[in-house]
This record gives sequence, C-alpha cells and structure tokens, in this order.
Amino acid sequence: MQPETQGRIGKYIVQGELGRGGMGVVYQAMDPLIERQVAIKTVSKNLLDTHDAQSMMQRFKREAQAAGRLTHPNIVAVYEYGETDEMAYIAMEHVAGQGLDASMRGGRPTGPEQVRAIALQLLGALQFAHDLGVVHRDIKPGNLIITAEGRVKVCDFGIARLESSTMASDLTQAG
Repeated sequence: MQPETQGRIGKYIVQGELGRGGMGVVYQAMDPLIERQVAIKTVSKNLLDTHDAQSMMQRFKREAQAAGRLTHPNIVAVYEYGETDEMAYIAMEHVAGQGLDASMRGGRPTGPEQVRAIALQLLGALQFAHDLGVVHRDIKPGNLIITAEGRVKVCDFGIARLESSTMASDLTQAG
C-alpha cells in the first residue's frame, strides 16, 4: 500500500510529497507523539530487482547511520530509520529552504560575503562530521539546503563512509 493512500509511514502521518526520485519519494509528515514536522525519505523495495535490493537497502541504512551520528546546526538531523514490507525510510529534520543548486539557477544574488558565510558553515559541518569519522563524499550544491535565514544544512549522506565502523564502504567516489 502506498503512503498516500494509507496516510502513514511507521508512526508518522504523511501530509504531502516534497520530492520524487528514481528509487523513492520524500514526504512531509508529522510525528504525532511530539507534534514535530519531519521529512521522510523512502526507498521502495518493489522498485529494486533482487540483485540490487540488498545492496541498496544496506546503503540506505548506512546513510541513516552516518547522519544519525551527527548533531550539528548545519547538518540535517536524522531521527529514525525504519522498514516496512514495502519500503525502508529515514525520518529526518524538515528544513524549510531551497537547495543551493536551485538558488543558483534562480539567479539569487550571491556576493562575496554570502559565499563566505556558506563556505564557513559548510566547512564547520564537514569538520564536525570528519571528527566523528563520517566522510560525506558527495558535497554538491544539491546537497546543501539554504534556509531563509541563510543557514546552511548539509543533507544526503547516501554514499558517506564511516571511518570508524566495520561497515566502511569501498564505493568509488563519484567525481
């Protein structure tokens, strides 16, 4: 059953769709126990062939583990990883903002001071992650959300490497 028709993913009440990709959907939802808005990133098990399913599920779980280690004002917080019969999901902080890629395409003015502020926040987040043994490995404008207040939030730890973990990945770095 699709979340749109059942209205829930785990304990979360689905309120709408935020985005869609080749392997899954990101929903806006509410945690009814503490009345907190969340974003829920999902991967549908039905879309994966059996050869790739286990690898993809491990990678998705590793993303939750990597980001879940990190509590920093410039990193999107992960609250929960879960699985149902149909999907795996990550419940995370809902960030109202725009990807840096969309901001750049939209012609939003970016002067030297704005670039400096973005860079300093990004570098602080990456240093924090590296100090805890997490290497993002996919920093790009689409993985940086800029809030209306100008705060940078790093997201999508999908190909992160956990340095201090036996689950460290040997994935080739995209570039």
